[in-house]
Amino acid sequence: MRQRIHLILLFIALLMTSKSAADGVDKLNCPVVRIEAERLPDMNVPRSGHSAILVNGEVTVLGGHTSGFVLTPTAEYLKDGEWHQLQTVYNHDGGISIVMKSGKVLLAGGFKDNLGIGQSYEVELYDPVTHQFNGFGCLDKKRVSGAAVELDSGRVMIAGNWYADDAIEMFDGKATFSHVKSVAQSHSLPHMFRTSNGNALIVAGYDFHGNPIDTIVIDRLYGEPFRNELFENWKPLRYDLVQHSDDSFIGDEAKGMFRYLMPVENKDGQLAIIDVRDTVFTPLPTSTPVPMKSQWGAIRYITPVYADRHHQRGYVVGFDATSRLYVLCIDYSKTPAPLTLYHTDPLPEAGMLTIPVLTAEGNLMLTGGVGVEPNSNFSPSASVWLLRFNDDGSTASSVLNGWLLWSLAVALLVAIAIIYILRRRRPQPQLEPEELSEVTTKGIATPHSQRENEQLMQRICDLMDDQQLYLQQGLKVSDIASALDTNIRYISDCIRAERGCSLTQFVNEYRLEHAKRLLLEHPEMKISSVAIESGFTNDKAMTRYFKEHTGMTPTEWKATPQNNT
Repeated sequence: MRQRIHLILLFIALLMTSKSAADGVDKLNCPVVRIEAERLPDMNVPRSGHSAILVNGEVTVLGGHTSGFVLTPTAEYLKDGEWHQLQTVYNHDGGISIVMKSGKVLLAGGFKDNLGIGQSYEVELYDPVTHQFNGFGCLDKKRVSGAAVELDSGRVMIAGNWYADDAIEMFDGKATFSHVKSVAQSHSLPHMFRTSNGNALIVAGYDFHGNPIDTIVIDRLYGEPFRNELFENWKPLRYDLVQHSDDSFIGDEAKGMFRYLMPVENKDGQLAIIDVRDTVFTPLPTSTPVPMKSQWGAIRYITPVYADRHHQRGYVVGFDATSRLYVLCIDYSKTPAPLTLYHTDPLPEAGMLTIPVLTAEGNLMLTGGVGVEPNSNFSPSASVWLLRFNDDGSTASSVLNGWLLWSLAVALLVAIAIIYILRRRRPQPQLEPEELSEVTTKGIATPHSQRENEQLMQRICDLMDDQQLYLQQGLKVSDIASALDTNIRYISDCIRAERGCSLTQFVNEYRLEHAKRLLLEHPEMKISSVAIESGFTNDKAMTRYFKEHTGMTPTEWKATPQNNT
C-alpha cells in the first residue's frame, strides 16, 4: 500500500512541477474564466444615472440623463428582442427606485436640473402591467442618490442624499411621505438592510459630499445608532450608481432570516465580502482573496453584490483600463465560498460605469452607462450587453485557465488516494461524548437529503411550538433528539443546513420572541423574571441577546412605540 501511495504522491509532484514550468501567465489565486459578452439591441435613448430593474418579467430602465448631460423623462422595457420607449411624468436622474410587493415601482427624487444639479421632490408610480406612470405626491425631503427598502408592513423606508441634508422618511404605501427621524451620519447611496422585528439598518462609507467617513456609525429605523469594530479596518465599497439594497439579499424572509452580502475594502484597496445577518457583521470566508488585478492590469469593482438566490451565487462587477468587464462570482452557499473571476474581451462601446440587472434566468444584463474619462457624463452609451452564467453555455463561453484544470486534476488524484486509504483502514468516526450513547441505539448518522432536512426541520419547529421546549433551561440537542426519536447529529446538521445557525442560536430565537410577548402582555413583570420564564439563564444573558438582535435592551424595546401598538 505504501508503494502505491508513494507513486500517487510522486505523480502529483510531477504535475506541480510541470505546471510551474509550463504557463506562468496567470498568477491569480482563483480560477479565471473568459466569458462572451453578447451584444443585445441598443436602447432607444443613450442614458446613465438611470435605474435598471426586473419587473413583471421585463428588464426595464427608468430615467437618467442622456447626451449633453440632459435629463430624460423616459423609460424603456425590453420585450420580444426590442426596447419599447415610455414617457415618465418627472425626471429621475440618480433617483430612488424600488419594486414593491404590490408589483408596482416607486420612483422618487433625482437631480432637479441638467448637469447633475440640485435635488427634487417628485414621486410617481409605474405599473408594469399597463406600462403607465402616475405622478401622485412628493417626498418629505428633496433628495438624490438615496436608497429605499420595503418593510413587512408595506411601508417604504427612504434615506440618503447628495449635497443636501439627510434624514429617514417613510412612505405609507399609499400616498404620504413623512419625516421619521434624523440620522447620525448623512449618507449618499447607502447600503440599507432589513432586520428582524420590522427594523432596518443604514450603512455607508461616504458622506453626502462623497467624502470617505473615518468612523462608520450605523443608523437604524428603531433604536439608537451603533458602531461595529469591523468597520475600523474595512469600509463599505463606494458606488457611483443607483443601487437596490435587496439585490444583495440572500436570506429567507418566510423563515425570518434577514441576510445580505456587502463588499468592503481596506486602506490598501483590497476587496472582501461581509456577511450581514440581522445586526451581526462578519467576514464571509472565501476560498481565496478577492483578485484585485488580472494580467491586463488593476481591477476596479463598482457594484454591490447581485445575488442569484436560486443558484446561490453572488456577482460583483468591475472593469479595467483596457475596457474589459469583470464579474467576481461568489458561491456563497459553500464554506469557504469558492470565487471565480470572469472577464470579457475589451468592450470599447460599453459604458464602464454601467447599471447591471439580474435577469430571471440568473444572468447579468448591463445597460448604458458612461466611461471613466473626464466629461463622460455628456456622452452616455445606449449599448446593452448580456453575460450568460446559467443557460446552455453557448454564449457564456468558458475558457478555463490552466490553473483550474490543473487544480481539478490534482484534486481528483488526492480524492482517489484518500478513498483508497480510508477503505484500507476504515477508522471509526470520532463522536462527541454526548453522542456516544446515541450510537449504540440509533446508529451513526448519515447525511440527509434536502427534502429530509426540510421535513425534520418542520418536526423540530412543531415540537418547539407545541411543547415549548425552549423554555427549558440548559436544553440540549439530545433532549430534542429523544423527543423526536432520532439521532442527535441529524438535529444539529439539520438546523445548520436549514437555518444557518447553531442549536443555541435557534433556541434563543424562540426565547427572544417569548420574552417579547411577556414584556408586552405583562409589563409589570421584572426583567429577571421575564428572562427565567423565557428559558434564558439570567437577565444578563437575555439583555445581551436582545441588544445583539434588536439593538436595544429589553426595557428600551418595550418602550418603543412601534412595539406597543
